[in-house]
This record gives sequence, structure tokens and C-alpha cells, in this order.
Amino acid sequence: MTSQNFSTIRDLIAKSFSRYIKVRPDGFDLGYNNQIIPTISAQIVTSHPARTLYQNKQPVCRSLDGRKSTQHNRACAGCLDRRTCTPQICIEIVYNNIPLSLLLAYTSARNFLEFVSTIEQRGHNIDNIPVRLSVRDRGRWGEVCFALNMASQKSKG
Repeated sequence: MTSQNFSTIRDLIAKSFSRYIKVRPDGFDLGYNNQIIPTISAQIVTSHPARTLYQNKQPVCRSLDGRKSTQHNRACAGCLDRRTCTPQICIEIVYNNIPLSLLLAYTSARNFLEFVSTIEQRGHNIDNIPVRLSVRDRGRWGEVCFALNMASQKSKG
């Protein structure tokens, strides 16, 4: 089995079992333990573009690949509402052996892209690298921040 096949299988498994994390100003709501966690240590499985169309602060259309709507079975490129969609990055992570999905927009997405750039400049691939995710309180919303999980790196070496 090639590494490309393994990557595809890994991506499918991550997507099929994952739950969405909600980002709050005071931390992450994982949706299953009724508590907010300010910082989590996880592994990134994969990341990909996404888009969400909001109306009255509620998602009414979403694309998890940035190209095709999951609700309306149409291409994003030809959609009349595309200009009002929120561009996002979806990251699939594993936290405590639980696959989770996290949609990042605006400053959180910028933080992720800067983190990926830093990791790649060090000669590493972002997939399966141990990371620490934290939330910076921005009042009514939370900004996700990323850091290499040094404790996990030291325990491996």
C-alpha cells in the first residue's frame, strides 16, 4: 500500500467518525463532556479548505472541500451566494484517541497557516505532528492559537 493510499484511508476514517469542536471565548467545547477545555494537545490528521454560508448567524450551507455544497449538491464556483460565504479551513485532529473536526475562520485560519509555514520551514510535515491548541479570548468569540507540543516531542526522543 502506498503512502497516498494510507493518507486517503486515514482521511476517510477521520471524517467519518469525527465530531465538531465549538470554539468559545474561554476554550473548546468538545460536545461530549459538558465542560470547556482551555487548551488541548492533539495530533493533526489532515486539513482542507471549507466554506460556510451564514444567515442570521446560523449556517445554511456548507462545503467541506471548498468546492461543492453538502446540502444543495451544487458547485461553489457557480453559486450566487459565494461572495457572502465565510472561507474556512477545516482541520481534522485526534484528541485522547477521539477524532474531532475544527472549522477555522479569519484570524484562527491565519494562525493555522502561519503555524504550518513555521513547521514546514523546519522540514516537517504538519500531518500527525503533536500540537497544542489554545483559545485567546476576544470577547464575544475565541481565536484558536497553535503551538508545537514540545512535551510530546521530548517524550518521543
